[in-house]
Amino acid sequence: MLKFTLFTALAAVVYADYERTLSAELDPFCEPSAKCGLCYVQAEGPSDTVHHFWATFGSPAVLSVHTQPGVRLLNVSWHHLRKRDFSVAAFKFSEEPIVSSAVVLSKLWEYKDVGNMAKVDPHLANGTHSVSLGNLVWGDVSGCEGNGSNVVVATFTANSSTLKDDAVYFSKNGTVEVTVRVQSTPGRQDQLPHLLYTSNSTQLEVSLLGLATKLGDDSQFGLELTALDESPVNWTLTVDQRSSFDDEYTPGVFTNVALVPRSNASLTLPTYLHWKPVSYRDGRRTVTLSVDAKNQNLTSGAGWWQFNAATAWMAHRAPNVSSTALNLTLGSEGDEHYKKYRYATWSLSAGFGSLPVEQVSTTVIAVTSVGLGIPAIVAIVTVGYLALYKPEPSL
Repeated sequence: MLKFTLFTALAAVVYADYERTLSAELDPFCEPSAKCGLCYVQAEGPSDTVHHFWATFGSPAVLSVHTQPGVRLLNVSWHHLRKRDFSVAAFKFSEEPIVSSAVVLSKLWEYKDVGNMAKVDPHLANGTHSVSLGNLVWGDVSGCEGNGSNVVVATFTANSSTLKDDAVYFSKNGTVEVTVRVQSTPGRQDQLPHLLYTSNSTQLEVSLLGLATKLGDDSQFGLELTALDESPVNWTLTVDQRSSFDDEYTPGVFTNVALVPRSNASLTLPTYLHWKPVSYRDGRRTVTLSVDAKNQNLTSGAGWWQFNAATAWMAHRAPNVSSTALNLTLGSEGDEHYKKYRYATWSLSAGFGSLPVEQVSTTVIAVTSVGLGIPAIVAIVTVGYLALYKPEPSL
């Protein structure tokens, strides 16, 4: 009952996008001589605190733990984390947390794209191959700096796999890169696809750089991610896809996609994933080299308990944990497959509270106003002239 009361109290304030104070720490409570691979960010607001944990031991994971203001992280159980031991919760706080949510990047998968249609053929023998991102060898964390700054960024990079069967992907200096960031205030990403974010959200970016293919030159790649949510009510998530006539911020893309709780769910503190259905094939994010990022059918994240920083915490929040797996394919019909540029990047925003709503840009409003306004002015002037100077009927 106490937990639900605190949960409700927190929900009353998270809808407001206020400024948070960010402080970052690399490897908290880790031995000074060791490199543990965890970026911890404390985002302090006037009415609550969000504790962010980003790591790649196990699969890459982004965990957000929401608490009352002033609650502090007291310890990280590195002894159990190194042993992949779920018997003890990974993180200890000065007070009981209220609610948690997480995104786990589970798999990279390759699929043969016969005919360059950017479609997965379920009937094609040996047409797909999945790579568990938990089996990749991740390097040291880059970034994770800043106290009182407006943004904290951390980058995680993998250049090899622990499995010989997957070594081919990195045989040409291939890299899988995951970049995570959090902002102190709401805004819009500086680079395409210019996703909206709030001070209650985390932005993720996954890049596939220079990878070789295992299934042949006619291959595309896809991603699987798992969303984990904890609440007093165990809810389910659904895809909400909305069209817009405004593509100023993301040229050529007229759709916004989100993973949100079902509309009939009785929720106090909803969580969401938000993205644009687009991937870019070069570092400059050239619009002409953009391809589709198509979401497939949602499934239950049955394997969500596999070890990573998020499940090392969420396993102790069960049974009130829902899991949803989302698969995406990256590619468009006629794009000449991944091999042409050997580059793909995709962005996601994950948060809690109200989903950011795209507003019609001022440019579109101005153009529309001019387009509709001039004919209206002409019509009004014409009617006024005719009313004042009614012409005499000709005999």
